[in-house]
Amino acid sequence: MTTVRPADNPFASARIDGLTYRFDGDSVTTVLDRLVRHGSRGAVVGRHGSGKTTLLDTLAARLSGEPVHIRLDAATPQPLRAARAALPARVEARHAVLIDGAEQLGPIDWWRLCRRMRHAGVVVITSHRTGRLPTIHECATTPALLRELVLELDPATAETVDICDLFDRHGGNLRQCFRELYDHCSSRS
Repeated sequence: MTTVRPADNPFASARIDGLTYRFDGDSVTTVLDRLVRHGSRGAVVGRHGSGKTTLLDTLAARLSGEPVHIRLDAATPQPLRAARAALPARVEARHAVLIDGAEQLGPIDWWRLCRRMRHAGVVVITSHRTGRLPTIHECATTPALLRELVLELDPATAETVDICDLFDRHGGNLRQCFRELYDHCSSRS
């Protein structure tokens, strides 16, 4: 049995982070056009592991203005305090505020944060459900998408793993699929 060094694992986080968002029917231009039509306020919506963060990063690179990245997750102890701390002292039209994990904020905290961001030129959030801001894109996964990404990262694994079974066991959460594949590749025989 050969042990694969973590840095050489085809499913290491650095390799996963290097993947680009794959559109199915949309394009980054279409999503940005929707954002403009909604007054430069919009939400990228989808389940866990569906590519929301990847798409948010893609959009950030294409937005004009000074990006302000805010990442919230279930482990963030006080999401409103963390979000406020990440914002500049004065939020202005030159700022593009990007909030990953907006669902971590309750309704009152969300309202308070919106008041603080009201002068931002752009606000884009990710969320697991619709409603906070107009939806500019809904992320979804398929076994075919997982197969495409696995082929890109490691064609040998794509030939030896049942991609459909992997996808189903993790409920379409590609992040969880990649974690299992990392473990699978860490000790190949």
